[in-house]
Amino acid sequence: MYQSKDSKMGALRTLSVLFLLVNFVTLHVSATTFSVQNLAPDTPGGKRYAAEMGDEWTIQMLQDVKTFDVNALSLSPEKPVDHITFIVEDTDAAASNSNNEIHVGARFLNGITGDLRFEIKGLMFHEVCHSFQNNRGDYGNDAHFRGVVEGIATYMELIAGYGIGPKVKGGNWYAGYETTAHFFAWIDQTQISSFVNRLNQRMGLLDWNDNFFVFITSKDVDTLWSLYQAEGF
Repeated sequence: MYQSKDSKMGALRTLSVLFLLVNFVTLHVSATTFSVQNLAPDTPGGKRYAAEMGDEWTIQMLQDVKTFDVNALSLSPEKPVDHITFIVEDTDAAASNSNNEIHVGARFLNGITGDLRFEIKGLMFHEVCHSFQNNRGDYGNDAHFRGVVEGIATYMELIAGYGIGPKVKGGNWYAGYETTAHFFAWIDQTQISSFVNRLNQRMGLLDWNDNFFVFITSKDVDTLWSLYQAEGF
């Protein structure tokens, strides 16, 4: 059908407005800001943080890690997280994420040998993941759910190319951290691709259930674990 020049321009203007509105909504939903608080500036670890990392580098690092984690989890739409704070405090603890506050111990920082930036960035793939992964379940009372949450977060470190420790035979699939991360990597490589992505998506739809393994792989988790123990080492 023929359209006049004016009608075509009007249509283009309408499309442009819609495009801007869509992008505005997307940016509004997905934007996450970051800040740093060094609460131990006079401690050896706090001074080392300032000298070897600094606020500007840390904020950019957190932004980069967030982009990697969200892409790896393939969250669409992205889980909305308004703000994440990186806090250095005078403790021995390594790192933890509580309500989008990432706490890092100054004494732990000071004890790191080698490249401080490399080591902390590796940890952040784990901690930032906690803000964006789906977590419908009882972390405090369900050991299986807790192991999966920590395993997925450590899996982010693994696929980002950071050392997470070697595979250790034995134990149980829900031990979390390195044990579960290596198990999930084996499932991804031998059973079904994008396993962690599929698992995370399922965890956003329903409260945790061990049958998620059956839904995704057609095998129950105990069978998968037995196969892993026999073939994955």
